[in-house]
Amino acid sequence: MWLLVHGCDTGSGGAVELSWKLRPASSAQIDKFVGCTDDAQPPKWSVDRIRLHWEVAGEVGAHDWACDDNHGATGFELPLGPAELSITPECSPTIRAAPGTYIAPAAVQRDVIRGETVSLGAVELVVTVLGCPACVCPTNM
Repeated sequence: MWLLVHGCDTGSGGAVELSWKLRPASSAQIDKFVGCTDDAQPPKWSVDRIRLHWEVAGEVGAHDWACDDNHGATGFELPLGPAELSITPECSPTIRAAPGTYIAPAAVQRDVIRGETVSLGAVELVVTVLGCPACVCPTNM
């Protein structure tokens, strides 16, 4: 009975879902996209997490996912109202990639409605993968 009553609870806010891919800023690679880690040969780099940031009526928050997930969805935790949403790559759970090492889509504004999910669709992060240590998230070289 508990599942029937609480299984479809939409919480008190709205949710966001998105998918992502990493594209090299410039590279001799044939592939148009790269994985989250390249430690096979120099330069070595690794994007650990993708973080969604939001600001709604002065209230800020964030949620992150493992980069290799390639998709994420928040719970119904965002406050209601016009929200500014942006994403950033992170080198670890506590270290964001340096701003000059990636290009993220511009922040977007969406209305967060109780019980509804805002879809950001598929977003592309352009990452610098050559020229470490000035590349995105350099690892031990």
